[in-house]
Amino acid sequence: MSVGRGVVQSVNLAFIRLFGVSGTNVVGLPLHTALARLSFHPGDIAALLSAVPGQGDDLELVRAAAGMPPQNLRVRRFPIEGEGLDILHALAFVDETAWREDRRSTEVLVEELLRADRQAALGEMAMALAHEINQPLGAIVNFAGAARRTLNGRAIRAGELEEVLINIGAEAARAGDVIKSLRSFLRGAPQPSTDACVNAAVKVVLGFAEPAMREQSIDFKLQLAPGLPPVQGDQIILQQIILNLVTNAIQAMGLQSLGRRHLNIQTAREGTSMVRVDVRDTGIGLPSELGERIFEPFITTKVNGSGLGLSIARTLAQRLGGTIEAGPEEGAGSRFTIRLPCRREEEPRHA
Repeated sequence: MSVGRGVVQSVNLAFIRLFGVSGTNVVGLPLHTALARLSFHPGDIAALLSAVPGQGDDLELVRAAAGMPPQNLRVRRFPIEGEGLDILHALAFVDETAWREDRRSTEVLVEELLRADRQAALGEMAMALAHEINQPLGAIVNFAGAARRTLNGRAIRAGELEEVLINIGAEAARAGDVIKSLRSFLRGAPQPSTDACVNAAVKVVLGFAEPAMREQSIDFKLQLAPGLPPVQGDQIILQQIILNLVTNAIQAMGLQSLGRRHLNIQTAREGTSMVRVDVRDTGIGLPSELGERIFEPFITTKVNGSGLGLSIARTLAQRLGGTIEAGPEEGAGSRFTIRLPCRREEEPRHA
């Protein structure tokens, strides 16, 4: 077809099958008329009739014909013969509808897997977290009982109950904060437009994990580098990466004797463009024969491990443009190192 003259010269069999029309219905028609007959949107027609771009510059369009499901089309325009005003151009239409639907289905499955992984990680800490929430609720009951006893049988001076009421409010807020953090994490809606703060993610994860570590007598040391720049990515995904590694460390130390369970989390800036997180434990360590296979799905050194936590953590780190490495820790245990790229200064920030 000649874009300059805007007349359809010929169509092939693939075109006829794709659009369900015969060649006689479009050959000889002005291109604008042919595209309108094929139910293309006026804006898409204008784009197809515009100046032909360079080789490889495709257009992605959605065609919605009456009574038919929408088609996702990729259209490439390129010269095939002639020069100047007599040049002939071709429009190549590729139907990507099935491919895009498969891609969307895959993305949904991945998000469901990540949600299940978050729930599994927190499920292992559920009893300790329930105890953590029960503490402020118990305190509220006690403070309310004290207030009731104060009210019984005598006149109350102004301000006498103020401290009790302040304590009740503080304990209720404490329980609410725990629940709010859990709900936010379990929903796990990605927020790619926000900067991700490594130190904040570590603190949130330790808020989830600290009750379980106390219950298992795990000592932990936290070394957060001040002034770390934000990293590229999403805060919820970053929290999930760190939670998976912390959960892995807690499980790895389950068989160690009391007094030998130590967790060390350290953040640091590495060079000018990377932020580093080290998670060290004194657990069962990594068998040397596994090497990088420790990150493969269903590979685990723990009796009750699913073999998915480390695999998901590495996949998520790669989604953020980073890496995770594993290695033995001196003496006993293992070390996992996350490296994530800092957000570049020229990248726009969104509210």
